[in-house]
Amino acid sequence: MVVSTGTNITSAKPTFGKITSKSGDCVVAEPTEYIREEDLDWVWQNRIGPNVDTSDKANWNVMANRNFLMDKFVHNKGSINYCVRWDSSTKLSKDVASLFQGILERHYNKWNKWLEGYNCWPFKELKVNMVGWAAKDKSQFEWTDDSLGTFYEGSVDMEGATQCPDECYRFYNNFINQWSDTSACQGEPFDVSFHQHLVQFAHQEPATSLASYCARGGGSSLSLLNENIPYGFGYDWGQEVALNDTMNNLYSENILFIGHEIGHGFGLPDFYGIETKPSRDFPNSIMMACVQLVHHYPQRRLDAAPYSRPREGSLQLLSGLSSVT
Repeated sequence: MVVSTGTNITSAKPTFGKITSKSGDCVVAEPTEYIREEDLDWVWQNRIGPNVDTSDKANWNVMANRNFLMDKFVHNKGSINYCVRWDSSTKLSKDVASLFQGILERHYNKWNKWLEGYNCWPFKELKVNMVGWAAKDKSQFEWTDDSLGTFYEGSVDMEGATQCPDECYRFYNNFINQWSDTSACQGEPFDVSFHQHLVQFAHQEPATSLASYCARGGGSSLSLLNENIPYGFGYDWGQEVALNDTMNNLYSENILFIGHEIGHGFGLPDFYGIETKPSRDFPNSIMMACVQLVHHYPQRRLDAAPYSRPREGSLQLLSGLSSVT
């Protein structure tokens, strides 16, 4: 994935590496550049695999969750629906709102280039649909037709943040092992959202903007649709990124913080401190943030080692190492 907050862009081309699968089987491979196989194994064993110490909030067991982005794309046959939570006192024009779909779809497809053709991943292109727009007052949206999706107003979560309707949230319930019932939704169900305050699954950085944090040499992600939050979150529910940072980068081809938070939705953790990495020379990654070069080989490991539990579609997606490094 190419990442940038402006025009200083570098990129890496997807390659399979050393193919280890038999001819005619789904392609599985080992990396031959950038990252070592033993590093991938370490991340699987110590950060995101079934035996990790999840009492450390920097780690999570991706095998215990069937609601990550790959699950959603497989369930929806290559598409994903978004509801925007406009947690702001400002107004939003239709012209600006119309840009969100392209921004998100572009970044998803930069990730998808590293999955395409790997372990029988069937999608050459991922589709993003904007289906809902939530605000405390729908007059904050400067258009009245439903061409961009359904308007929702007045609903807030436990922390007082604007939210999209619970009855419209389509997700895999890991407790009862089935997809949620969205039959009561008055609009079109959504899979993920731009929103704020779901912090229990993510990380929080000190109060600072991405620009100033990166200038100090720190690593951070951001959040969308609230002017004031100085950090970012991402997980299976969507992305939260600072509205001001987003507005300042609307016309950037590659937006670091959006790519970073999408990475969390694919099951990838942060790699900030040395204790989160297999070695001191662990290569730069978009999941470190504030870096320009991004390689996605580990993302494939989420799709690389077959496992026993069934998944929808023809895939058996593996939760393995997926840090866009």
